[in-house]
Amino acid sequence: MSLLSELIALGQTLVAQGLVLGSGGNLSFREGDTMYITRSGALLHQLTPQDFLPVPVQAPYQRPATGPRPSTETPMHQAAYRARDDARVIIHCHPVNAIAWAMQGMPLPAVTPDFTLYLGAEVPTLPYFLPGSSSLARAVASALAQSPAVLLANHGVLVTGHDVEQARLRLYHIDDTASICLRAQAAGALRPLSAEAIAEILAIYGSHKK
Repeated sequence: MSLLSELIALGQTLVAQGLVLGSGGNLSFREGDTMYITRSGALLHQLTPQDFLPVPVQAPYQRPATGPRPSTETPMHQAAYRARDDARVIIHCHPVNAIAWAMQGMPLPAVTPDFTLYLGAEVPTLPYFLPGSSSLARAVASALAQSPAVLLANHGVLVTGHDVEQARLRLYHIDDTASICLRAQAAGALRPLSAEAIAEILAIYGSHKK
């Protein structure tokens, strides 16, 4: 299956699982110096190859005045690819648990070995920025220098990956972990993994996820 076909299938899955609604969210992949991003208004469960529009990664983005337009989040995707040379795929969607956690303004901590292997010790959380803004793009680029994903308060998440499967699993681990943390916090017993436990997991199993 081609990368494009995988992303089209992923869009259907994200909608079916309630991780995005309507025309919210966007997907992209990079080939060389060009990224292909879903067009503005595209429904992720009804994507076709024609819904992915080419945009140079490095050139300043100029939104077309007419015709099919790339997603309004194009500057954020460009900034993410510039920040992470290892990223070939980006998922941006609106998982309820992740948004609820991000509204607290705290990073999402590692509470399981799998989260640690896919995402490290924590995923940073940004404050709210206007979607599509240059300020959001700059903040995302800065956060991705330390993590392959970032939570966006009152907005959603952005996840990178070297392929669709890695990006998808990172997204799932983020939303599942957010749900675990919210429940543990409500019960009064949120205990993230210690720095020592995280170091041990990465030392023994880290190479398995590369």
